[in-house]
Amino acid sequence: MITKEDLSFEMQKIAKRLNLENIQGALYFPKYFQIETSRLCNAKCPYCAYDQWNKDVPFMSEDLFAKVVNELERYAHWIEWVCLSRAGEPLLDKKIIERVYMLKQVGIKCVNLTTNAFLLNEEKIRRLLDVGLDEIMFSIDSIDKNEYEKIKVGLKFEKVLKNIELFFKLREEVNAKTIVRIRAVAPYDIESAIGQSKLRKWEDYWNQFRKPNDRIYMKKPHNWGNQKELVGYVPNIAAVYHPCILPWSTLHVTAMGTATLCPMDYDAIMNLGSVVLQSIKEIWDGVEVNKIRENHRNGMRNNIRFCEGCKLFDLDSRLEFD
Repeated sequence: MITKEDLSFEMQKIAKRLNLENIQGALYFPKYFQIETSRLCNAKCPYCAYDQWNKDVPFMSEDLFAKVVNELERYAHWIEWVCLSRAGEPLLDKKIIERVYMLKQVGIKCVNLTTNAFLLNEEKIRRLLDVGLDEIMFSIDSIDKNEYEKIKVGLKFEKVLKNIELFFKLREEVNAKTIVRIRAVAPYDIESAIGQSKLRKWEDYWNQFRKPNDRIYMKKPHNWGNQKELVGYVPNIAAVYHPCILPWSTLHVTAMGTATLCPMDYDAIMNLGSVVLQSIKEIWDGVEVNKIRENHRNGMRNNIRFCEGCKLFDLDSRLEFD
């Protein structure tokens, strides 16, 4: 279990991670956003819950996105970043480049997205760089063709590798400041001798392209907030009692306009409110999100199905290569 003193210390740590003097400052407005403009994906990965989530609303409407951007503009001085991806593949959204541009036009400091890179091409890369995309994360779990295509089912290894390498090349050509993050979900036991060997091979490959601000890391697999059984992928984690940073830092918005707990809650079962009907500020100050904060603040996060045993957003949940 965890003591009141421990919980107080954990809350201070969260405030420090958010560059705030105290945690009350976090209640002003979210510093971070994940805005899901696409709920569709062109890959079927064994550790993903894509086969389970609702796809009745495949893309966020233009009107809804414009409403969100309009409110974010008023808090652009406060917001640290906006990520235009959550559950689906953002490049399936034909308006994704326009949406990046809209956010940059209203003064958002950092706009980023995560992609499997299969749909990239020279035109899209040049346009993304031109509109000022600040960061792009490439999700590529292996540099071995056979292993990669077993994981990213439906994608072609050579095409993805070529597209990512082209991004690096064109970024250099136009001298863009866009930061690249290479991210993998570890498809093997990182601690084993074989896992360590694969890890270093993967890291060495991407090191040849990186600039000082780029990052390379692997993420441990997870079970989507206890919603998907992944035998052989997800390690057993003991009960977790310390508070998560997300209820004080980040708002996640689905393509349907539902604000929800976190990325693990892909169908927004923990409905915090609707950005269609409410302002983001109303949701951030609302009863539902405050119930979640109280559970986390008091060491009772395991009362929330999605939070039980989750360490995904702890600082030690990923292996960095900086």
